[in-house]
Amino acid sequence: MILSTHAVAGASISVIFRGNPAAGIALAFLSHFLLDAFPHWHYRILSRIKDQSLPFGEKLAFNEEFLKDILRTGVDFGIGLGISLAVSQFFFPGNSLLVFLGALAGALPDALQVVYHRFPNSKPLYYLQLFHEKAHSKVFLDEKPVRGILQEVAVSIAFIYAAVLLI
Repeated sequence: MILSTHAVAGASISVIFRGNPAAGIALAFLSHFLLDAFPHWHYRILSRIKDQSLPFGEKLAFNEEFLKDILRTGVDFGIGLGISLAVSQFFFPGNSLLVFLGALAGALPDALQVVYHRFPNSKPLYYLQLFHEKAHSKVFLDEKPVRGILQEVAVSIAFIYAAVLLI
């Protein structure tokens, strides 16, 4: 999934569980792995380099391409956060902080992958990356961008609808 979908899902979950914000944020974080278990579309990470000598067979080059990736993923997350905050102002006024934290928690596992690639000897990050890899679908829709993007939009709408329906 792309970050905007993870952000919308995480924000929606945090609002659904607003009676217990800690549980809502934790579930938003865990939702990332559940969503990644389904076949989905990705945009290409320009700084990703194959390296079979590493545990997961790849690394990130911290160069100009990495800066482009950070900008693109930042915009991606910003879109999801913006949508979440806009919807929350209409349906869940007064929950902006919770929506922000839920969106952040939903996207956090992908950010932690970047941290892992910077500090690959960190055991906690290694085990989180291992879990992320195991949970992730092995079927990609990367060659089907129209279907993949429509699926991302549909998943986001479903989470927003669930949050609105359950308030």
